[in-house]
Amino acid sequence: MGCGTSKMKVKDQVVKICTVSEIKVQPSTFVVENEHKFQEVYKLGKKLGSGAFGDVKLCFHLTTGTERAVKIFRKDLAIDEDKQKLLMNELDILKTLDHPNIIRVYEFFEDSMRFYIVMENCKGGELFGEILKRQNFNELQAAQIMCQLFSAVSYLHEHCIAHRDIKPENILLEEQGDISNIKLIDFGASERFTKGVPIEGTLGTAYYISPEVLSGTYNEKCDLWSCGVILYILLCGRPPFDGKTDEEIIENVKRGKFTFKGEIWRTVSKAAKDMISALLCPASTRLSAAQALEHIWMTRNVSVASPHPDLMQSALTNLQRFEASNKLKDAIRAFITTQCLSLKDTKSLRDIFIAMDTNHDGKLSRDELMEQFVKIMGAEAADEEVTRIMAEVDTDNSGFIDYFEFLKATMDQKVLVSSENMKHAFDAFDEDGNQSISAQELKRMLEGKATSENKVWSTIIDEVDKNGDGGIDYNEFQEIIVSHL
Repeated sequence: MGCGTSKMKVKDQVVKICTVSEIKVQPSTFVVENEHKFQEVYKLGKKLGSGAFGDVKLCFHLTTGTERAVKIFRKDLAIDEDKQKLLMNELDILKTLDHPNIIRVYEFFEDSMRFYIVMENCKGGELFGEILKRQNFNELQAAQIMCQLFSAVSYLHEHCIAHRDIKPENILLEEQGDISNIKLIDFGASERFTKGVPIEGTLGTAYYISPEVLSGTYNEKCDLWSCGVILYILLCGRPPFDGKTDEEIIENVKRGKFTFKGEIWRTVSKAAKDMISALLCPASTRLSAAQALEHIWMTRNVSVASPHPDLMQSALTNLQRFEASNKLKDAIRAFITTQCLSLKDTKSLRDIFIAMDTNHDGKLSRDELMEQFVKIMGAEAADEEVTRIMAEVDTDNSGFIDYFEFLKATMDQKVLVSSENMKHAFDAFDEDGNQSISAQELKRMLEGKATSENKVWSTIIDEVDKNGDGGIDYNEFQEIIVSHL
């Protein structure tokens, strides 16, 4: 793909839709190229950072006022095909990810000069900056950070994605000085892998790269080496493998020799040192992310704050009330969940999700739901209720409630029906702006690259088209949501 007039190509999963019941709305459904000009949808704010290909800036959605960040890639700085491949790869992977500790991407734009990727705005800056400010962290603080990082990495590896460039510069804090909510970013170097098949290609950053990556053949556990380096730095303020140049650092990485010498290590627990040693070791014996979450140092030091009982009760009640039977209503909720909610909107729900996710794998199991519902009803009633909830909320039939599914089912009803969010959603579905959503517009919005019968979409229209004009106007659109509250 050359610069200037080239178009951005992002992979889409192809499915065949024959009936309304087969429509599956995922977090990636609405992460598409916006055909409008970026300036018609967002107002640019101050610069947040810069990189090799362009800047990261603050931006504000013109309809909702929502604050976001946008990565702006200048094509004249990214004319190399390999560099553009990294950009395509980042977007292709990011749009599929659904985890509270992984940055969310909303949409992307392209014009003759630039690519724009719109994402969550994390105001706290890089973990790297926090390390420079604090110098080092105590074990409780380090474990809080590492639990979130291991959870994100475990999620990635379960979905056969290796990040390959985990470092403090690629970890953001949602709020200034708050290490309780971090986000893993920058998936340009990420790679989809097949279990048991070696990954190839030397990518990464000198301080954090694993020895086997330098040798050219490795697996996803390269990410765990990087995590081990980060943990070492968190506890003592300096890297385990140092040097005056990248070449010198890399030679020290290849040797793999590090120490726990120095005054600061005298107060660090044996369990913490064992954790580091179990990460900075040969890949064949290195912990997986899931195993790291179960390490004794983690279990001793990680505690999740209990949400306010009223907030937990509200979330559980919303789970009980949620119904996914109306496909258009479900799609509207999904759009608002993925495209309209700010970090502020989701904060309390995110905290509840994390509290319920007792094994930190980034999803809720049936057992984890049972643990909450047996507290408010008998075991037999809870078993029946959880079975029903799983059937309604687990819309992708994964056997778990994913983060997106949880937010969609538990979001505050006032947020759902706010005039800003309803207008944003209606305008997105009403592609031609004629104030009526047609069957073809529904098809383009929800079908993706799939093939489907036209009757699937006309059936949805017929269910809600009260005035019989063959489309869905704004009042009918609102009624879909409001009538089911």
